[in-house]
Amino acid sequence: MTNFFKINLFAVIALLCTETLFAQDKIYRKNPTDTIQCKIVEIGEELIKYSTDTYAQNLVFTVDKNNITKIVFENGKEMAFSDSMFGKEHYESQRKNAIKISFLSPLMGAAIFSYEHSMKTGQSMEFGIGVIGAGVDADDENPFGIIAKYGYKFMISPDWYDRRHRYSHILKGSYVKPEVTFLHYGVDTYYYNYNESTNEFTSRKERALTTMFSLMIVGGKQWVFNDIFLVDLFAGVGYGFGHNPRNESWHYGFLGADNDLPLTLTAGLKIGFLLGNKK
Repeated sequence: MTNFFKINLFAVIALLCTETLFAQDKIYRKNPTDTIQCKIVEIGEELIKYSTDTYAQNLVFTVDKNNITKIVFENGKEMAFSDSMFGKEHYESQRKNAIKISFLSPLMGAAIFSYEHSMKTGQSMEFGIGVIGAGVDADDENPFGIIAKYGYKFMISPDWYDRRHRYSHILKGSYVKPEVTFLHYGVDTYYYNYNESTNEFTSRKERALTTMFSLMIVGGKQWVFNDIFLVDLFAGVGYGFGHNPRNESWHYGFLGADNDLPLTLTAGLKIGFLLGNKK
């Protein structure tokens, strides 16, 4: 009986030692998608150091934190990681909202304002509203109407980047933005007739109403200065359609889309200020 007890006790101790020996941490990598069974030695600012029982214990390997999704420690606890380029924690102290004005639009007969909000790293949405007629009326047409815009920005990330690379500001950088525009406005149109019998010109005035839509792909670059001020330079191309009784090609919110060709163009410069409290 005594020998049987000793044998079982030895087996239990051996099993516990085996479990302890093979209890390991696990690193889950992104590329290639696999799991590294190891012993975590150190978690640094950029690299994670680990050792494995496959090689000598004094041999230490490293893996970039940007290339892993999480670590599961031998006690069952998990630690998640995000890419330094897109991890939202790297931009928490920055303002994520902006109010902008199209700087040159009043010279073209309209005042256009927009609001941009960062949805997540590398993506933001932008709403625009404008008043047609709140600007220079060079042709004395008394224009009046509204412009509404909506676009969704996709920031362009580099083709390659090292583990230190990240956006300097969450709203700064080159971008591509699908954008839809709706506008409705009225202008005065003058018609002149010559009366040969009286040798005089007569005129009459009519109010023409125009309603247009456009869908464009806009590209641009936005600069942010000191998390307060920004400059947005952009240009775009797309298609437009709607009710255009005067067959005009200038619609205050974009150029083109007359009755002959649906092509639309836009370009401009916006300036603005960032809003929101820093965390």
